[in-house]
Amino acid sequence: MFTNKKNLYLLKSIRIVFILFLFVSFVSLSAEETPKEGPSPEVKQEGSDTATKTSIPLEDREDNKTRMDIFNQVYEHRLMLRGGWGIGKLSPAILNETGPAWFQNSLFRQISEPGAPLSIPYKPAKDLGVNSQFWDIRYGYKNKFEIQFAEDTSLGVYSRDLPASNNFFSPRTDTYWASSFEGNRLLRFEGVSQHLRFSYTHPFSKIFMIGPSINFHRYTERNNISYGSYSTSRPEASVPNKVTWSIGGDANAEYSMRGILPGIFTKFKLRDWWELRARVELLDRKGNFSVLGSQIMQEAFADGSSHLNAVVPAYGGKVRDKGTIINLETSFQYCRFTLDIGMIRQDVKRTYESYLGDTVGNVPRSDYSARSVYIGFSEMSGSIKHTITEFYIMPGVSFFYDADKIY
Repeated sequence: MFTNKKNLYLLKSIRIVFILFLFVSFVSLSAEETPKEGPSPEVKQEGSDTATKTSIPLEDREDNKTRMDIFNQVYEHRLMLRGGWGIGKLSPAILNETGPAWFQNSLFRQISEPGAPLSIPYKPAKDLGVNSQFWDIRYGYKNKFEIQFAEDTSLGVYSRDLPASNNFFSPRTDTYWASSFEGNRLLRFEGVSQHLRFSYTHPFSKIFMIGPSINFHRYTERNNISYGSYSTSRPEASVPNKVTWSIGGDANAEYSMRGILPGIFTKFKLRDWWELRARVELLDRKGNFSVLGSQIMQEAFADGSSHLNAVVPAYGGKVRDKGTIINLETSFQYCRFTLDIGMIRQDVKRTYESYLGDTVGNVPRSDYSARSVYIGFSEMSGSIKHTITEFYIMPGVSFFYDADKIY
């Protein structure tokens, strides 16, 4: 719990610093480009006549005279290596889909298993913290053409003290007492995004460039999850006063997707050593998913006897993510060294084009809540939210080249 609070404070601090950088940048720009109304104040200078003080446009400042199509004020070619760390917030689809899907699946079960307990969600999962790692390699020519290979990894490991679960309520039926239980818990999340980007930015002025980009994108996601269930049969049931509950087990839900993402990339130079960048990409990736694991069930009977059984959840199918990826970044340069502070936001709607599988075992199906039933009509019936917001800091080093030498 202490680590979670520490990460939350650090996330808020990085977010505030990043917002302040952007605010100072735009305030500085507005102050320098907005002409002052009324007569300019006159200042006396020793040994000279009275001079009129005028505001200087941003692109004419002494420390902002280099064109953006030249690296480090001299070179045409640049190879940049960066690596860094970040923290963020995650709203995982694997948990967001559980509430509505389990409820609808429990309704479908009434067709084949009348009187089976319903699974009504009453406590959805909250946003979770993640730690992130970033690295990329960039080659640029005249700051117009750029090739970038980048990878960012979001990792979250959760415990019983963290709100990484969905809770459910089962109302009383003719054969079961009312109960509440934890249906799905996320133990570990790992999302890895790989990007191969090609960009062209056209200089519309000495300090502003904008152009298209294309991203050959690959995404893998690994979720370690556990399932819960609890039911108690009433004396009127065929097996009276039987308690069935899940005491452990876990499953791995893995996703592998690819896509080609078009986007817009912009650069804005505040100083020769200070640059702002923004990239917006339309996300559309699709691929396969699989869920496989085990769930240990304990059955306790009225005579005091009990025994353990294992059931196996096994699912698979086609999955698709659509949405946007937004990246905002402020970059500071000294000689060949850079320090970049930024934010990446992924807004995703996940849908299943096909969803097949079942939870198999010798425990009566009506006594516990399974993930899905045969065909995942509930999972395929709508879209699920999946969002990641990350703030990062990335130091980097560059190597420059032109016809004369390498620096």
